[in-house]
Amino acid sequence: MSRTMTTDIQRARDLLAHLVSRPDGTIQDYRDLYDEVLATFPLPAEASSEAVDAGGVPSYWVRDRAVESSTVAVLVHGGGWCMGTAAGYQELAHRISAAARCRVLVVDYRLAPEHPYPEPLDDVLTAYRFARSQPGVTSVALVGDSSGGGLVTGAVVALRENGETPPDALVLMSPLVDLTGEAASLVERADRDPLPARALVEQMGGAFLAGRDPKATPLASPLWADLHDFPPTLALVGTDEGLYDDAVRLIDKIVAAGGEATLEVGENMVHIWPLFSFLPQARAATDLIGRFLAKHLA
Repeated sequence: MSRTMTTDIQRARDLLAHLVSRPDGTIQDYRDLYDEVLATFPLPAEASSEAVDAGGVPSYWVRDRAVESSTVAVLVHGGGWCMGTAAGYQELAHRISAAARCRVLVVDYRLAPEHPYPEPLDDVLTAYRFARSQPGVTSVALVGDSSGGGLVTGAVVALRENGETPPDALVLMSPLVDLTGEAASLVERADRDPLPARALVEQMGGAFLAGRDPKATPLASPLWADLHDFPPTLALVGTDEGLYDDAVRLIDKIVAAGGEATLEVGENMVHIWPLFSFLPQARAATDLIGRFLAKHLA
């Protein structure tokens, strides 16, 4: 591994560590820290972004200026259900748009603890329905990272249970899909992860669940849902993250239920590494996501 690549990976690790640099901070402190990290990924000049009311959910339409498409990816940001904004994910949305040749709807769902389950999930479902209803739209994918990955996975289950049109594809980056805190990797990989993943699952997952039992609330903790009839699914996870087992177990369960699902493991990669645009591995991950979406949205 080159010195430059090592430096880039360390920069990503440092940015993740910055998220938890105020261990006694308030929820607003954590939100401010996450916004500081996301501010390091500015939207490039070749991107087009437009604020939109997606059926009552504030969102952004983002696309590469060279893209005019009838296909849409609905992007749901991470942040432990308690942090993050659609505005901060516009740069990632632009990369996905350019790679997949689609438009991207970035969803500003309501955050816990002020808005616990099911409100964030309800917003994702509303935004998805909005994207589906737009004139000329032929296909729609769901894309999410970390807790956003959990939300879009839960949305697939909810849409199936409601008898609604499912997404044409599902992309998950470091998905957080098990709120029990039972994943072995939360302990076994803790020394590799710059985030205290187990504590964050307990604290922020607890704020999202608001006292509910995760196994009895499978739309919130979708590893425990029935995963049959899933769309083609791609999950990406790094070797150096406590949530490693979430992605592995989810993909295994989808495949066991008869679905088409692929796991991409990033060696020496940390949580949500595709977000870090300065990493060559993030750009490669975006290209992989783009090819996957282009294939299944065609």
